[in-house]
Amino acid sequence: MSDQTDNKSRIVFLALLPVMVLLASETALFYLQQHLLSFVAIFSFAVLSCQLIIQVVFTQGEICNGQRFRLVKVNLWLALYWAGLLLLGTMAAKRYIPLALLIGAALLLLITVWQQPKEDIRLQRGILLFGTVCGILGMFCYVAILLNLPLQDGLIYSPFSQLLLGLIVANWQLRLSRNRLQGFLALLPRLMLLTLLLNAIYSVGILLALHVNLLLPTISSSAFAGYFALHLVLGILLFWLILKQKMLDLRWLSLLLLLTLCLPLLLMSAYLPR
Repeated sequence: MSDQTDNKSRIVFLALLPVMVLLASETALFYLQQHLLSFVAIFSFAVLSCQLIIQVVFTQGEICNGQRFRLVKVNLWLALYWAGLLLLGTMAAKRYIPLALLIGAALLLLITVWQQPKEDIRLQRGILLFGTVCGILGMFCYVAILLNLPLQDGLIYSPFSQLLLGLIVANWQLRLSRNRLQGFLALLPRLMLLTLLLNAIYSVGILLALHVNLLLPTISSSAFAGYFALHLVLGILLFWLILKQKMLDLRWLSLLLLLTLCLPLLLMSAYLPR
């Protein structure tokens, strides 16, 4: 009985760990940017991407009810992140409607995951389809946020670096819930490497656009050097893991999570106070 309780406590702790790291980062950045009128969450697209990846598993993956139940329990802890964003949003000087809509869409997606029936497959697919639509609408909300930001902020809020983070958190949840979709799990590191490459191309494109439009602000060159060096470190690590066919256990995923988390955080430090 004691061993079962310890195991459950460990699973809860590990399920909460990436959520708390992301929320703590959002909270710290919120207080560091109190001069801004509205609050724009940096990692919202990452968490929403994670939910949609897990939604693919629920809708397309051949998993038993036991695997489904375990994955639902782990996935629902993401609600704490969205609740935290709602709280931070209420403390901002101005409410930001696109972010509020994104949070609402993400919460609806979580509710459909939670309420999916086990026996009625037709009803289950209908509810999950509704959740998928909500998630896609949430992505459009993020695009609306991105389009309304200054061009240089497109680096910090890069959808590709957020998608990379979402892939890592989704992989974390699949491992923690002891999912047996080995083919899908083997595909995720390759998708991570591709997303990292796309993020590097995207970042160079933004920098070129800033240069052409003479919009480049005062930037710490060392921070940008660290940003692209981090791309190289992540790329080498992912390539090695794929080449050696290493299983991405929670230790490797923890390292990837922390390194990817540093991508936008390094860029936040790149913009010096005016």
